[in-house]
This record gives sequence, structure tokens and C-alpha cells, in this order.
Amino acid sequence: MREELVALAKLAEMDDSARDIDAELERIPKRLQELRTGVQMLESLLAQERRQLAEAEQLKAQQSSELKERGEGLQRARKKVAQASSIREADAAEREVEANRRAIKEREEELGRIADAIEAKTASLAEREKDFEEARGVLASEEESSAARVAELEQERGKLLNGRDELAAKISTQVIKRYERLRKGLPNAVVIINDSTCTACRMALPPQLTIELQRADELHQCPHCRRIIIHKTVIED
Repeated sequence: MREELVALAKLAEMDDSARDIDAELERIPKRLQELRTGVQMLESLLAQERRQLAEAEQLKAQQSSELKERGEGLQRARKKVAQASSIREADAAEREVEANRRAIKEREEELGRIADAIEAKTASLAEREKDFEEARGVLASEEESSAARVAELEQERGKLLNGRDELAAKISTQVIKRYERLRKGLPNAVVIINDSTCTACRMALPPQLTIELQRADELHQCPHCRRIIIHKTVIED
């Protein structure tokens, strides 16, 4: 068991040295996904604002067409007034003139509001397009630098973990499984102690356990933090 514990201590030391690298390797794709999500959101907003601008332009064209029709109607109504042969015809023509004038005024006011909206939306769209292009540029740059960083980290990780498989082969499957389960939830799943205190949680260990740790006959865990504990004398022998 002593040889197995020595191998486990070395293996855990390797894993601990690579922990920061593993954490960064995990963060990189998450960061890229956040950037991609941001670009997708901007692209969606950009498409929405383009649709809104197109709808406003369409409404402007419709109102302009109606304004033209009302203008033509006003001219016809004025001719009717000039050509009226009776008071009744003149009154009817005057009412038609007034109706067209009101309609023209309403269309002109509406066209003014639409023009203001188009101007504001055009400015907003320009800013949105700028933000979108900037976000795409950041994403492209980040993807390129991340690919290089991942390659660098993988190479560094490979160097740090060189020989890990050979060490793992010296350890029983049962012990490896317990270690792997522990290190998923605990930093430094294996700790080396040199007295009767756990160096991870700083809690005192029972005297009998300290004696058993020095014998190195079996695998032990701290009764407080549940980390695997190995006595310093075991790995120094």
C-alpha cells in the first residue's frame, strides 16, 4: 500500500499543478460563448430595427400617396366651388374643400412624425451597426487568440502531466475512483501531513489515526474535510 500511496501523492501533485490550467481551459469556451451570444443578440436587434425602418419608410410612402390624392381632391373641389350653379352646390363643394384641407393637414402632420421617427431610427440603426461590427471584431480576435492560448495551455498541461498514466497504473482502481470523485468537489483532494493536524482544514486528527497514517497500511481520509491524507514520512522513505 505504501508504494500506492506514494504514487497517489505524486499523481495528486501533478493534478494540483495543472488545476489552474484546467480552470482556464474551462473558462475560454464559456467566454467565447458569451461573446457569440452577445453578437447574436446584436444581430437580432439589428434585423428588428431594419424591419422597423423599412415599415416606417413604407408608411411614409403610403401617407405621401394619400397626401397627393387629397391634394388632387382639393383641386377638384375648388373647381366645383368655382363652377357651382347654386348655393347648394357651392356649400357642398365648400364642405368637400374643407374635408380635403383637414385630411391634408393630418397627412402632413403624420408625415412629419414619420420623418422624425425615420431620422431617429436611422441614427439608432447606424449605432447598432457600429456596435455589431465592433462585437464581431472582438469575437473574431478573441477566437483567434483563444485558439492560440488553448494550444499553449494544452502543451503546458501535457508537460505537467507527463508520466501521469504510469503513476495511475500503480494505483488500484478503487483508490483512483475515490480520488477522482473527491477532486471533483475539493481542491487539493490529497494532502500531506507532518503532525497530527490536517494541513487542509487545520483540524486535529485522532492520535490513533496519526499512527496508522505512518504505517501506510491503508488509505485514510480526514474525518473532518474528507480529503485523502498521507503522512509526510511515507513519501520521504
